[in-house]
Amino acid sequence: MKNKRSNRIADGQATAAWLLSAPSLIIIIIFMIIPFAMSIVYSFTNKMLVANPNNPLQFVGLSNYIRVFTNETAVQAFANTAFFALLFVPFTVVISTILAVFVNRSIKGIGIIRLIYFSPQIVSLTVVAVIWAFIFSPSADGLLNSILQSFGIESQLWLKDPKQAMYSIAVMSIWQAVGMQMIIILGGLQYIPEEIYEAAKVDGAKKWQSFLLITVPMLRNTLNFVIITNTIAALKLFTQVLMLTEGGPQNSTNTVVYFMYNVGFSRNQIGYSSAMAVVFFVIVLIISLIQNKVITKGE
Repeated sequence: MKNKRSNRIADGQATAAWLLSAPSLIIIIIFMIIPFAMSIVYSFTNKMLVANPNNPLQFVGLSNYIRVFTNETAVQAFANTAFFALLFVPFTVVISTILAVFVNRSIKGIGIIRLIYFSPQIVSLTVVAVIWAFIFSPSADGLLNSILQSFGIESQLWLKDPKQAMYSIAVMSIWQAVGMQMIIILGGLQYIPEEIYEAAKVDGAKKWQSFLLITVPMLRNTLNFVIITNTIAALKLFTQVLMLTEGGPQNSTNTVVYFMYNVGFSRNQIGYSSAMAVVFFVIVLIISLIQNKVITKGE
């Protein structure tokens, strides 16, 4: 009798769980799973955004995928995206961790300090891009160039220079992202018992030793989450490029997502864009799995 009652409770809980999650599941299925399945199908065709009677829909096999790996602009887009991720992820994680440790104190006004660090996250990327476009203005009266000139340094082209453009976008992106990552890491820090630090202090451990031997190991899961989510965010770089450089100069900031957008919506080549999306998804999935395996190794 007791087992039957337990089964009924479990069944009721399962039903409630499915009902509560149904709205989110429906949205995920409609706006994520179905479109991705359609992308896989379209990637083997010459699908156009706007149908062309002179070029009817037909199966083209692996030709779109071959173009992804042989097109010079596409290859450069993948390289640019990887380069941005290598700039963005380490600096974001390190700076966020340092800030989280700094604000993890019970001192007067610490709430205001946390709010100041977090405030860039409140502003949309579009607005942030507009602000930083003024900061990185290549003219002599641009904000950053004015500061440089006060130190006797020549004005720089910043976003107009192929060698500086991606670094400039990375600086802006890091500034905008560290606030949220700081809050996430701060949450992990507050679960570390204070007694551990006190015991380490009694044993003569210095602050940097406590950080490396206590804080970092006990933040492993939090840092794992932050690294993976930041990597995915970096690989999806789009808004900053669209607002600031449009892939230029000389394709130096042309990323995978921006290139997909251009190919699909500007050039009308949905089939080719879909093939790139599938390849990009596989690459992101592999990178995430490798990161998770490496970071959690030894647990």
